[in-house]
Amino acid sequence: MSNLSDQADGAEGATNAVNKVDVLVQPVVLRFALVGDEIAYFFAGHADAQLDAMERHFGIDPAEQMLFDANLGFLPVSTTVLIRGERTIVVDPGNHHVGFYGQLGVALRRFGLTTGDVDLVVCTHCHHDHMASVFRFPGAELVLGEGEAEFSKVLYGPEEAGARLAVVGGLTEVPLGGELQLCAGVRAVSTPGHTPGHISVVADTATERIVITGDAAMTRSEYDGRAFSHWYTEEQLRELNASVDRLAAFSPTLVMPGHDRAFAPDPVPASAPEEVS
Repeated sequence: MSNLSDQADGAEGATNAVNKVDVLVQPVVLRFALVGDEIAYFFAGHADAQLDAMERHFGIDPAEQMLFDANLGFLPVSTTVLIRGERTIVVDPGNHHVGFYGQLGVALRRFGLTTGDVDLVVCTHCHHDHMASVFRFPGAELVLGEGEAEFSKVLYGPEEAGARLAVVGGLTEVPLGGELQLCAGVRAVSTPGHTPGHISVVADTATERIVITGDAAMTRSEYDGRAFSHWYTEEQLRELNASVDRLAAFSPTLVMPGHDRAFAPDPVPASAPEEVS
């Protein structure tokens, strides 16, 4: 286990932290379907168009179909972020093919680093497109939200989930509803909704406060407009709205979503819709 300590010191302004925050790998999503006996790939340039809008184009209705029976698969690459400060941190190492074919290593070399230089890996959640390439960081400390490791066993089975955890040097969990200080000016924050133990990262540089949302907000429209995916349940939507409220309370100057390009957020993001009694 690590020497990371709980941090619950509120949302003070940007510090004089010397952290540098860079996107290692920009996000992109391919969709695919079986057409006859051939796999056909589909791509749209805008992040929102690759997600729910693509499904609506193909006539997919979540009220009538399950995601995995809809014949429109995902091949996503999530946002992968490098934080350099007191510790060298990678947030969301990404899908298996990004690590297996070497792109993750290429991205690190742009900053004069190798995978061996990374001592802390934060996975916002356990989905393949955010966590599968954790195998490229043997011996590094892994940070997950409380209960997310157990949730991964439900999704992928204990053998596959255990193999991912076996490669890392240790596991630290962010308390559900809490925060965890990772190093000076960098904290992990519990943001459940997309998954039960989802977390996000808040990082201060000398001039900015940056929120790395993971899939608490997959796109800008989810953060600024609360236009969440049509696959979510009502309970997930309640959690997601509360999680985005929590992230917005940090007053970030830059937001890095899980599946969209970084942006400066609206000064007053949309509030969670009021429940009708």
